[in-house]
Amino acid sequence: MKKNYLFLLITTIAFSTAFGQIQGTWKLAPQAVALGVGPELGNTDWWSNSADDVDTRACLFDDQYKFNADGSFENVLGDATWLEGWQGVDEGCGTPVAPHDGSAIATWSWDADKMEVTVTGTGAYIGLAKVHNSGELANPADAVASITYPVEFSADGKTMTIDINFGGGWWRYVLAKEEEKVEVDLGGTSWKLAPQAVALGVGPELGNTDWWSNSAEDVDTRACLFDDEYKFNSDGSFENVLGDETWLEGWQGVDEGCGTPVAPHDGSAIATWSWDADKMEVTVTGTGAYLGLAKVHNSGELASPADAVASITYPVEMSADGETMTININFGGGWWKYVFAKQEDNSSVKTIDKNLFKIYPNPANNEITVSSDENLAKVTIYDVTGKVMYTSNDVNANSTVNVSTFSRGIYMVEVMTDNKVSVKRLILE
Repeated sequence: MKKNYLFLLITTIAFSTAFGQIQGTWKLAPQAVALGVGPELGNTDWWSNSADDVDTRACLFDDQYKFNADGSFENVLGDATWLEGWQGVDEGCGTPVAPHDGSAIATWSWDADKMEVTVTGTGAYIGLAKVHNSGELANPADAVASITYPVEFSADGKTMTIDINFGGGWWRYVLAKEEEKVEVDLGGTSWKLAPQAVALGVGPELGNTDWWSNSAEDVDTRACLFDDEYKFNSDGSFENVLGDETWLEGWQGVDEGCGTPVAPHDGSAIATWSWDADKMEVTVTGTGAYLGLAKVHNSGELASPADAVASITYPVEMSADGETMTININFGGGWWKYVFAKQEDNSSVKTIDKNLFKIYPNPANNEITVSSDENLAKVTIYDVTGKVMYTSNDVNANSTVNVSTFSRGIYMVEVMTDNKVSVKRLILE
């Protein structure tokens, strides 16, 4: 009885894992032998694409095969795909020919026992339109109603290999899964290192932490690091909130361990953040501002606090639920990895309306006016390194500041009211 129960459980897991793996969008892998044909299973002696074909047949390699969660299937071909003589046209890139033009109303189904996926809908296909289970099409009008493809997944689930017997031989397709881009809105969020093993680590390659990573015990022994907060405020400002202690290292001129934060990596930086949605990168600007570890930047690791850089750009991977953020940063000599957990209570994160105050003129030359509908308590101007260039508590709703002695460049103007703080960028030219 126990054996039967165990067998059923394993079958269910295999089904759900593979079913989940195939969901999503796939393309032919951009490599040599992503598709090929030969006399036997796995053999491509008759023909296979070259590495150059990834470019010369780009209209084929950008085709998408979409296995949607609702069971529907789509061929997304765009304006051009690879055409062949059997379609009544010259071989080469051209306008898709019906019914293999992406117009099919199609579905997909999964057979866990056989590790096969079936695409149903006349004109729907994977890899090459002409290949089906009992031959190769000689005319678009002969398109079949469904095709079944045997599937093998790589260990990481990011590659899918299909070998299909069409009667006269075997075609092979190697497909790569498209990473789903998660919509990211960091504004008004606060993060801490995830309280787990390998929340930070370093290694020779992307995602590799063979050189060092924190243990589960380090969450307690380095609690002064794991309680640090990284705040992306809605007004575009960024904060390192370190409290009385953070984790210190020898390059900061102190013994390694918990201790009082060392400037400029002590949370005092007047910093901003910006997001590049296309590259999935966040840039933190402000000398002494950082994510994860203070020493790591885009071209190395600091040997002294005095060498702190003005900005750091971090590539971001966000979990589907938006609760976990993973950063892998190439510092030149290897890769650091940080895993952050989103903090639920963001009440202390600034959500200031950018219209709290105005600066004019901006860009400016000699003089600026800081104007607000609220009673101002303090105005401070910082340069990009965080140095205070001007500060005054003697301010009113329209305060004039002489900036004629400042060097040309970018500055941050911070305004405080009785219970609010907001920051704007000022350009002097």
